[in-house]
Amino acid sequence: MDVAKIQLSTEELSLVQNAHWLLTKNTIIEKVYALFGDIAHHNLSRFSAMRDNLNANPAILLSEVLIPSPKISRGENYGGLPWVMLDYPRLFNRQDTFAIRTLFWWGHFFSVTLHLKGQYKQQFKQNLLTNLPMLASRGFYLCISGDEWRHEFEEDNYKPLSQLNSSVVEEILLANDFCKLSAKISLPQWNRSKELIIDLYETIVTSIGH
Repeated sequence: MDVAKIQLSTEELSLVQNAHWLLTKNTIIEKVYALFGDIAHHNLSRFSAMRDNLNANPAILLSEVLIPSPKISRGENYGGLPWVMLDYPRLFNRQDTFAIRTLFWWGHFFSVTLHLKGQYKQQFKQNLLTNLPMLASRGFYLCISGDEWRHEFEEDNYKPLSQLNSSVVEEILLANDFCKLSAKISLPQWNRSKELIIDLYETIVTSIGH
């Protein structure tokens, strides 16, 4: 084996001797879990209240979507970096998807994403088109790629709705069997992240229900 491949740089040598930074990273991930737990509780309460008032918004009272409990998952290697994800509501199968996904991606952002596919995309497409101005004003992007599992806000994956007119959006929706609308929150806004994430969640709920 090439010796250079296993030798450490000065920076790497410093880090490998410093346990504190890794323990701090673990503490941050624990705080993300706590944050997402609070948001999951809010989301459950939000949909419970809507179920209690059938006239409030019958269009999104989708019992099959609300049966699965909120799911928080994590990993260490999306683009080489740790991530934590909350899905609720959530329904994923080969043909149909309905999910609101909240993501923390280390070094990048928080994001809140509406992911629709199959019958749910057809059901809510017109509502989304009607509410494009509201979504655009709240900083939402539309997925323009054919890969429904990418999360990064690169130019080949997401376009700001503020730069797209309704006819272009409709063309994009017709091109794919899925639809993803996503907005991000910068990490320097961490201390307001719960409030900002819930606000984006509420924007999504409003956009599909009116």
